[in-house]
Amino acid sequence: MRYRYPIVFIIILVIYFLFPNSNLSVDSLGYGCSVKYGVDLFSAHHLLYNYFNHLIYNSIKTIFPLLDALRFMQFTNALFAVLCLIVLRRLILKQTNDNAKANVWTFFVGASFGVMRFAVEAETYIMPIFFSLISSSFYFKFLRDKKTINIFLSAIFVSLACLFHQIHLFWGIGLFIGLLMARKIKPLLVFSATTLLVPFIYILVMIFYQKIDFSAGNLVRFLGDYYYSNNANTDFGLINFIVTPITFFRTFFQVHGIVIDVLRLIPAFYLIIPVVLCFIILFIVKATKSIDFRKAKYKDYPFEFTHLFIFLLQFSFAFYSHGNSEFMVMLPFLIPIFVPVFIEFDLKAIKYLGFAMLIWNFFFAIFPNNCFDYQNNRALLTIIKDNPDKVFILKERNIVVNQYYYEIGTEEYDRLIDNQNKEAINKLSKEEKVIYTDVLTKHVPFNRANVTSPSDDNNLIFKRHISKIDSDLGEYFVDEVSLRKNILN
Repeated sequence: MRYRYPIVFIIILVIYFLFPNSNLSVDSLGYGCSVKYGVDLFSAHHLLYNYFNHLIYNSIKTIFPLLDALRFMQFTNALFAVLCLIVLRRLILKQTNDNAKANVWTFFVGASFGVMRFAVEAETYIMPIFFSLISSSFYFKFLRDKKTINIFLSAIFVSLACLFHQIHLFWGIGLFIGLLMARKIKPLLVFSATTLLVPFIYILVMIFYQKIDFSAGNLVRFLGDYYYSNNANTDFGLINFIVTPITFFRTFFQVHGIVIDVLRLIPAFYLIIPVVLCFIILFIVKATKSIDFRKAKYKDYPFEFTHLFIFLLQFSFAFYSHGNSEFMVMLPFLIPIFVPVFIEFDLKAIKYLGFAMLIWNFFFAIFPNNCFDYQNNRALLTIIKDNPDKVFILKERNIVVNQYYYEIGTEEYDRLIDNQNKEAINKLSKEEKVIYTDVLTKHVPFNRANVTSPSDDNNLIFKRHISKIDSDLGEYFVDEVSLRKNILN
């Protein structure tokens, strides 16, 4: 019993560090370009993330000149994911003074897909969670000893979290609401004044890095740069209700079209399914037999209620953003802080659920993402490089653009076109250029983008195959095509 959970945590650590994703997301590739080449180091959406990585990367590269920027960033995220689990465990231990609860709930969080996924990526979402958890630790201390220094430190760390990613604004708002309900004027003023550090740093970056003249309007536009762009899904509709439950479930279990491809690539993984189902059944049986709903009051559990507020704020914004899974990655860390106050059940239930998540997520996400090269985009990059006079209409244009820049070192935004960019396609149809594409035969797993932005290739007329590319998801061709003009009007 003494050695069981250390062994489990070692397994999680091994997964984080030794199985980095080999099929990096478009954002990871973009951040890798920024860190590698020192460009766009201060993005308003995650102000300090690229700069922090660039600074450390360049320092280490003087000693290890062959250091790869993306692998370094993946290692850093794995390290911060481990630190997040350590801080969370200590926080739960302070709350409950119960080693078993601290161990089981930390295991639950570490095995959830949202955490595992970003621990092996190069994206921005893990580091700010570390700072927010430290902020909550000082907030917890303040509630116990009422020392103003602790609320000051809490504000410092939640400000750092916001500077590493804006989504943690809601963590800060939640802590503010908790202080507001406590009706402590001095701590509230200290917290509010300290968090002014966030706009102050933004102003410095806006003036001295972005070279934007200071004004209230310019600051608001800079702060909301991401939400004014086409990348933000902020319109409201039925899609919010369809996608949000799926992405919330996916925060814990991998749900993606790639699972079908993994089963095709490794049929032996069908044997994993009944094992996971057994653990889920054990979870349901244990949970239903032991579940006990408790009537908790805010005055008795101010810390836990405050983190319930944070959970609701984060979830609501993720819902507003079309169920954005990236905005839900902090939810597993919040659940063990407040759920045990409202629902009491046998810890074995959480243990079984944790093992179900760990096994499923490793075999259907982490392991295949590390071992397989799904698209073999490097072969596509070679064709693009060898045909500088050709225009390419691409199925995954943004990924290829970022990967080309990262690997080759030149930007090819103008001649690499997304087939959904009808304005660019219309312009291209009026020019006499040779057009190559991978759209007609390239297989892309079914995902959220397929639902929210379905693709259409009826505008492309096949002329001839140019080159065949072998990939783990099956061969596809780079084809020469012409454009069907009447569909574009």
